[in-house]
Amino acid sequence: MDKNEYSGLFRPENGDGMKLMSDDVFGAPKAARPSAPAPEPRPRPAARAAEKPAPAPARDPETKPAPAPARTPAAKPAPKTKTKPLPWITSMFLAVALTLSLFTVVRPDRAYSANENRSLRQRPALTFSGLLDGSYFSDLSAYFSDQFGGRDMWMGLDLIEKQITGRRDNGGVYLGSRGQLYLIPETPDDEAVSRNLAAVNAFASRHASLNCCMAIVPNALTVQPANLPANAPVPDQAAFLSQIASALRGVTFVDVTPALTSHADEYIYYLTDHHWTSLGAQYAFLELDEAMSLGASAVTYQVETVADSFEGTLASKSGRHTAKDSVEIYVPDTDVKYYVTYADTMEKAPSVYVKSALAGKDAYTVFFGGNHPRVDVSSTAETGRRLLLFKDSYANCLVQFLWPYFEEIIMIDPRYYYDNADDLVRQEGVTDVLFLYNADTFGADTSLYAVLG
Repeated sequence: MDKNEYSGLFRPENGDGMKLMSDDVFGAPKAARPSAPAPEPRPRPAARAAEKPAPAPARDPETKPAPAPARTPAAKPAPKTKTKPLPWITSMFLAVALTLSLFTVVRPDRAYSANENRSLRQRPALTFSGLLDGSYFSDLSAYFSDQFGGRDMWMGLDLIEKQITGRRDNGGVYLGSRGQLYLIPETPDDEAVSRNLAAVNAFASRHASLNCCMAIVPNALTVQPANLPANAPVPDQAAFLSQIASALRGVTFVDVTPALTSHADEYIYYLTDHHWTSLGAQYAFLELDEAMSLGASAVTYQVETVADSFEGTLASKSGRHTAKDSVEIYVPDTDVKYYVTYADTMEKAPSVYVKSALAGKDAYTVFFGGNHPRVDVSSTAETGRRLLLFKDSYANCLVQFLWPYFEEIIMIDPRYYYDNADDLVRQEGVTDVLFLYNADTFGADTSLYAVLG
C-alpha cells in the first residue's frame, strides 16, 4: 500500500495531528466529551544508524580452531548419611548379654561347677593392699569369669564354634572320634625328671635290701591312638619311658606298655577321663605280679559296675559331653580281710571303695575317695611283706589288686606328703617299694625327690 492509500484513513483535526476514522465507521459519540489536555509528547529515541556487522577475520587454513574449554561438571551434593538400625541379631545379643550380666550380679554365687569338676572363684575381699598391687582387679576378673550367668552354655557354644571351624582340641584335650577324649601330654620337665631319677637311685642305694620296682603308665593316646584326630601331634612316650628305664640303678623297671597295647581294643582307658580303668590296671598288675613275685595269676575276681554315667576330667576340660563311662571294681575271691586308715584324719574304713563318692561328679574317686598324703591298708595276709608305694592317682585303682599280698601297704602321694621316706622304711619295716605313676604326672612332678631326701 502506497502513501496515497494511507491518506484516506486519516483526516486532519485542528491541524494538530491525525485522527483515526473509526468514529465515522462505528458512529460518532452521542455527547461530546471534554477533551483532556494532550499529554506532552515523549522524546523519541534517536534512530539508530544502521550498523553493519564487522566482517569476521579471515581464518588461516593452517590454524586449527581452539578447542572449547572443558566444562567442569557441577559438584553433586553429598548424600545424606542415614543412621541404620542395628541388625536384629546384634540387638538380641546385647539384650541377652545385659540380662545375663544383671543375673550374675543378683543371683547367689556358685561354689562348684559340676561340668568343669572344680571349685569356682568367689567374690574377692576389697583390701587396700589388693588395690595397690592390682591383685584385687585380677581376682575380680577371675570371679566374674567363673560366676558369669550361663557360663556352661557359653562354653558349650564356644566348643561348637571351634568344631565347626575345624578345631580338634579344646582345653588341652584332643576331641577324638567315637566319643573318645585324649589328654594332650605336657612336655616333660627334664630337670625335674633328672632330679627325681637321681633321688630314686640314691634311695635304692641306701636301702639295697629292699625289692624296688618302678612302673610308669603311658597315656591313652600312646596305647589307643586309633580314635585320635588326623595328624594330631603325639609325643613319643615310648622314648620317654625308655629314657627312664635306662637311667635307673638298683630299681627294676616294669614296662607295662606292651601288656596294655596288646589289649588296645578293650576298655582299658576311660573315654572321658585321663585315668585307666580297672581292667587296664589289672593287665598292668599281672606284669607287676611277675616282677614282684606275688603269685597272683590264679586269683579270680567279682566284677561289679558301680557307675554307668561317669563323665571325667577330660569332659570337664574340653566341654564335650557326648559319651558316658562306666566304673567297675574288682573284688578278689580271697579269705584275707583288711581295713584302711587315712593318716591325715585317722579315720578307719572297712574297704578301699568309698561308695558315697559315687554321688558326686567324679566317680573315679570311688577308690579311696581321691588322693591323700598317706593311706595305710592293713590286712591279715601273713606274708611278712610290707609295701611302700609312691604314687599318683593311677595307683588308687591298682591297690584293689595288691592288698591281698601284703600285710601292710603304705601309700604315699609326694604331692601332699612332707615327711622323710627313710624314716618310714625304718619305722614300718618296709620290705618292698613300688613307684607307680602316669607318664604325664611323672614328667612334671617336682615333689618326689624332696620326699626321698
